[in-house]
Amino acid sequence: MNKLLVLEFNELCPSLLERFMEEGHLPNFKKLREESVLHLTKTDASGEDLNPWVQWVDIHTGVERQEHEIQKLNEGHKYTGKFTWDVLSENIDCKNWICGSMNSAHSDAFKGVFLPDPWNSHTDIKNNKQLETYHAYIASAVQNYSRGNSTSSLSFIKSILKQGVKPTTIIKLAHQLLREKIAPANKWRRAMLLDLIQFDVFKYHFVKESPDFSTFFSNTVAHYQHHYWKDFEPEKFGLNSSPQAENKDSILIGYKNTDHILGMILKLLPNDYPIMFITALSQEPYLDVERHYYNIKDPISLKNEFGISEEFKFHQVMAEQFQLEFNNEADCVSVEDKLSQFYMDSEKYFNVGSTKLFLITREENLLFVQCRCNKNIDDAATYLSEHDDTKRNFNNIFYRMNETKAGKHNQVGIYWKRNVISPTNKDSENTVKPSQIHSDILAHYGI
Repeated sequence: MNKLLVLEFNELCPSLLERFMEEGHLPNFKKLREESVLHLTKTDASGEDLNPWVQWVDIHTGVERQEHEIQKLNEGHKYTGKFTWDVLSENIDCKNWICGSMNSAHSDAFKGVFLPDPWNSHTDIKNNKQLETYHAYIASAVQNYSRGNSTSSLSFIKSILKQGVKPTTIIKLAHQLLREKIAPANKWRRAMLLDLIQFDVFKYHFVKESPDFSTFFSNTVAHYQHHYWKDFEPEKFGLNSSPQAENKDSILIGYKNTDHILGMILKLLPNDYPIMFITALSQEPYLDVERHYYNIKDPISLKNEFGISEEFKFHQVMAEQFQLEFNNEADCVSVEDKLSQFYMDSEKYFNVGSTKLFLITREENLLFVQCRCNKNIDDAATYLSEHDDTKRNFNNIFYRMNETKAGKHNQVGIYWKRNVISPTNKDSENTVKPSQIHSDILAHYGI
């Protein structure tokens, strides 16, 4: 049976990748480029559809948003069709190792090991229950929020050692945590350590399972671009220098860290092993008005402060958005009504729109909620209810996330193929839709 590894390095930019390769920073990407057929992907999506959690579903299912109807993160389980690995499992008895692919799920017929992405709270870990502790901690770290996981740090260390994480990687993580205590401004570097941990886990199961089809997902560069582009290229934002000098090299360092991981992957594989490298989208500088992010401090405060007596499960999603899952739709509607009545004491905390505190979307028994405030909040800021005149301190219940928005999504993505058998090897098809990749993978396996 043919083999294939799909490297899912989310939102790397063609222009920055080319620039850093030419400057000599990315030798492993340069090697892979020289050995690959080069394509770009381009979607016609815009607005909420131009998000990675939509575009990766396009890639993994072969259908576009209008058909798969998945528009939010942590909704991949709602897709009623088959993901690429499900088709491979059912048609050719393919053994899979899916390592963190974004907003995805699997069917009952899936064969192999499945590790959900860190934002996925609905899809079970397939064929390796020992990964549950690992997934819970990584999810907590990525979401910058503790779900109240009762597993101890010692249990976590024991579990990741059993999953192939090297002691040297754990030592690097310990050094990073110590560095953060001494200089909190270095916290942004932690994401790269999480990538190294994920690679160790990937390598362990790749060697152990010898899968026919595998994926490896990384979001670190995407995160850095979204938040540190203003520090990386201040002149594009009309600035003479980086607002936070300690972050000015973060994007380059992120690319170099990904190149390092790519190098370890290339050493792991035979020279002729088929590889796809995909980014789904890319980014460009966000030059609009400055945007901040605010999130709820914890679900207990949410429940107490807003008078929520209904039982719910709290799921942190992306940035400032969280999800409330209720036992029934009636409770969901009731809480939607409660949260909708609150508003800020001034319009100065918003770039556009009303003074409503929350943006809320309801789907059956689920509420998707985010704080609408996107400008700098002062210490005295308050919010009120439509039913009384009591002023409540905003900062008692919300916190400002560390970064402002500096990068936004671009429709173009990268798509390279090394030793892949597929129809899009033709030069005339240099740019393809993201959904075409699903068909290319199936064609590689003769489906």
